[in-house]
Amino acid sequence: MSDNTIPEVRAREAVSKVPHGNSLADHPLVQLTLMRFREFIREPEALFWVFVFPILLAAGLGIAFRNRPAEVLKIAVVTPELAQSLRQEKLLDVQQLESGAAEDALRTGKVALLATPGSRGTVVYRYDDTNPEGRAARIERSRERPDASIQFPRATS
Repeated sequence: MSDNTIPEVRAREAVSKVPHGNSLADHPLVQLTLMRFREFIREPEALFWVFVFPILLAAGLGIAFRNRPAEVLKIAVVTPELAQSLRQEKLLDVQQLESGAAEDALRTGKVALLATPGSRGTVVYRYDDTNPEGRAARIERSRERPDASIQFPRATS
């Protein structure tokens, strides 16, 4: 029998199997990174949370907060000249009504804004302050025509 014991033989075999080259693959940081990557690939939960979940989250939020076209606001006017002027706006649905019918439409919420001619060529916009569409129409028209006067509707019961 030889003088070598089994642990010594195994130690010499292990030393002989270690490559002695200076390649990048032998660097400890590369080996550590490869080990972590292999552990990561073996865990399906980690793959789901890293790759699948962000895509699902982005798709869900994209659907929930997608861009919508601007809403068309319904406006009632009393005179044909005013109706013609306001119909040039593509975001306004202008309806020409009689004075009493226009006030009823504003009161019942069928229209968001009532435009009537005022003194000296001004336009008086009346809206229902409790109607969010009326407030939006008031803001939109006041940006375009700062000389227009704005009034709240009279409370009728």
